[in-house]
Amino acid sequence: MKKHINAIIFLMLLPFMVISCQVNSLETTTLTTITDVTSTDLSSTIHSEVTGFTLVELQSDYDQLVGYFSANPKLFTDLDELNTSITKQRELLFEGMSSLQFYRVIAVLASTLRCGHTMMQAPQDEVNDFFYGEYTYPIEVRLFNGHLRVVNSSIESLVEIGDEIVSIDGHLISDLTEDMKRFISADGEGSSIKTEALSNSYLSYYLLFVASDDSLDIEYFDLSLGKTCSLIITRDSINPHVWESVPPYESKFQENYAVLTIHEFSPYGIYTISSFYDYFETFFSTVESEGISNVILDVRNNGGGDPRISSKLFSYLEKTSQPYFRADAYDYYSGLKDDILLSEHHFDGNLYTLINGFCFSTTGHFVSLLKFQQIGTFIGEETNGSFICSDSSRNYLLSNTKLTFRTSTTVWAVDVEGLLMGHGIMPDIQVSKNFNDYILGIDTEMMTAISIIENDLLG
Repeated sequence: MKKHINAIIFLMLLPFMVISCQVNSLETTTLTTITDVTSTDLSSTIHSEVTGFTLVELQSDYDQLVGYFSANPKLFTDLDELNTSITKQRELLFEGMSSLQFYRVIAVLASTLRCGHTMMQAPQDEVNDFFYGEYTYPIEVRLFNGHLRVVNSSIESLVEIGDEIVSIDGHLISDLTEDMKRFISADGEGSSIKTEALSNSYLSYYLLFVASDDSLDIEYFDLSLGKTCSLIITRDSINPHVWESVPPYESKFQENYAVLTIHEFSPYGIYTISSFYDYFETFFSTVESEGISNVILDVRNNGGGDPRISSKLFSYLEKTSQPYFRADAYDYYSGLKDDILLSEHHFDGNLYTLINGFCFSTTGHFVSLLKFQQIGTFIGEETNGSFICSDSSRNYLLSNTKLTFRTSTTVWAVDVEGLLMGHGIMPDIQVSKNFNDYILGIDTEMMTAISIIENDLLG
């Protein structure tokens, strides 16, 4: 399966995200949460080290981490929740903890800051193994409306596509999903981005956040038999996924509409800021010359990037000139606190913008500007990013465990009013990919936009 490499990095929320405004480059089961487990439970963690860290070393790193929290603007932080978590998570430290065990404690703490640009980096060996390893499980699963369904299987004689995973190691999926969300950083509540992240790599996240070993005892509802069955699965299948990069922008032209896809706003390699500008100019001049009145703008899975690029795209779509950044924004990007002038080949037709939970950071800023000026129709799911975030992030290395903490330091807000703090941009038309569409390879959001265009033409 070929995936857009930057999108996959963002979806995982494990490597650091360089994405925005950066000055520096069926039965009841009780779920045992990580915050409730005993020292004995934690000591059996997968890949635990024979000789771990002393309690003094762990406490020192923990206190060092808490000290670094002062750099974070705490835009969306509930301070009572944070202080409670600081005390509670520290009590989980014990003599001989491994890096992964320690990570599981402090990742929950870091996510309590409620900042999507702030997170603990997981131990790299575990990331490489759990997410990119040569071997993986014989089934692939995804979340659909809270249900964990099998979307691929190499043991179809036992588990078939469409079967539903009911529990893993005794943890009900509904409880397990909510428990694992605690480890993932997001702006505000960030439910959409957390759910989508887990959906993309559910079993890998389970290994990282919860599992004591990689042998999983699963209960699943067998659709063909109409009953619940159980099975133990291990990572004994060759990982078929190939991660390949694709250009940050793509487009296509149809008779009645054009599609502009922006995978990211980040320049890299040959994709310079100028190349983005040239691409936008070519696209919109073609739209104008061909008399195309409908444009579908796809920014799903776009984690953000450089506001100089997103502001340029905005210049082709805005109804009236206005500043990009608010007047109190940090003075770093020249001209972005002045009015953004309309581009020559400005688009005044029907715009349909596809969004989802992975729209974050600069992309959140961009869609907030569109929402503020009531430009077009939003289709898909709530974004995580919105009109305000904090970034200009910095890395801090913990002295003993050598784990890295990344935190935002500066508030960035675009020049809008009336949007809700701590919430993403809501779609005008809520569309979620269902199981059948996923299996058939149907792009539900895109097809919704195309259907609207075709129906308007007919009627």
